[in-house]
Amino acid sequence: MRPPVVITSRVGRIGTAVLGAAALALMVWDASRVGLLRTLVNLPFVALFVWCAWLFWGLASIRIDDAGIQVVNQLRIWNVPWARLESVTGRWGVTLSTAAQTGHDKGRSIRAWAAPAKGTAGKIASADREMPMIPEQGSAPVRVSLDAFSAARLIEIEQIQRRPTDQSSAAAVQVRPNWATIGVTVILVVLAILA
Repeated sequence: MRPPVVITSRVGRIGTAVLGAAALALMVWDASRVGLLRTLVNLPFVALFVWCAWLFWGLASIRIDDAGIQVVNQLRIWNVPWARLESVTGRWGVTLSTAAQTGHDKGRSIRAWAAPAKGTAGKIASADREMPMIPEQGSAPVRVSLDAFSAARLIEIEQIQRRPTDQSSAAAVQVRPNWATIGVTVILVVLAILA
């Protein structure tokens, strides 16, 4: 059994950590100048700023396993079984296209924010990354950070390598709200308004 593969943005996670550390340092500096109580009034705004950076820069992920692909975006979580995956493209970011299940059900186009498209400067500055080596056996997830083209290519390779056991097309694409991020965002917005 091949191990799961998790695609996330390493730059986004590091950038969010650096931004959070800078925000904490500024809060400590502000507390030393104006006092702890006045600094705590600004805490919800700073926390909301860092949380928004995390949402748009570091949260998104793509998980590839034997059942299919799980796409975690800011507001939604998609589960796409291998039998329903029709194509993958990396042109403007990773986009999964699913096959229609019934006559009235149209196929879906699912955008994954975890692997951004390279900009022109990124194409000039860096060479293409090597595809990660995924072991044939294991249970520990393999974590990688890829651009959109490399992620799309890896998904296509994994679709061939995984050889899904359930070939029935009855498995449906599932989508659900990402309640954790929605809840934290609502709480931080309310706290920022009240502050």
